[in-house]
Amino acid sequence: MKENLFILDSVSLIVGDGLQMDVAAFIIGLIVGVITIGIAIEIGMRRVNKNQPATRPTHKWSIEEIANPRIIAENMGLLELPKDAKVVVNQYENGAMLKGIEVKQHSGIRGNFILGDDRALILSGPIKQDELGIWTVEKEMLEKLNRYFNDSWEKATPLLDDESDTQHPR
Repeated sequence: MKENLFILDSVSLIVGDGLQMDVAAFIIGLIVGVITIGIAIEIGMRRVNKNQPATRPTHKWSIEEIANPRIIAENMGLLELPKDAKVVVNQYENGAMLKGIEVKQHSGIRGNFILGDDRALILSGPIKQDELGIWTVEKEMLEKLNRYFNDSWEKATPLLDDESDTQHPR
């Protein structure tokens, strides 16, 4: 009987030590898991914060970067325009460059920008190659510029062919 009691005591010690090991492993696993999740969240947040800005300045640009260009030009400088461009212009330097393009004239427009399907280039001066400007992809700004273009397009008068042959000094 004493031998059986010894066996039972030995079994309870083994089970008891195993239970202590399970609790220790659980706590260590929990700590490692919390640290791993913290590191993953930190890395994920760094990627979110490094998105491209919605607006950025530029002094080198090409109208070819803009799909389906719609142009508001208070002052239109020399720029080769794609044939699918739509232009609302107040003053322009050379009417020959406007031939074959949908152009309307509106004396009341202010500002110079090129609007595309997914972005806009707002220029600080006349629309001409490499004029200082600001790219934007901000949704609210694009909606406002689209409304301004559409309103101006509706109010503008078509540019006559004989007008596009002449030069209009600033």
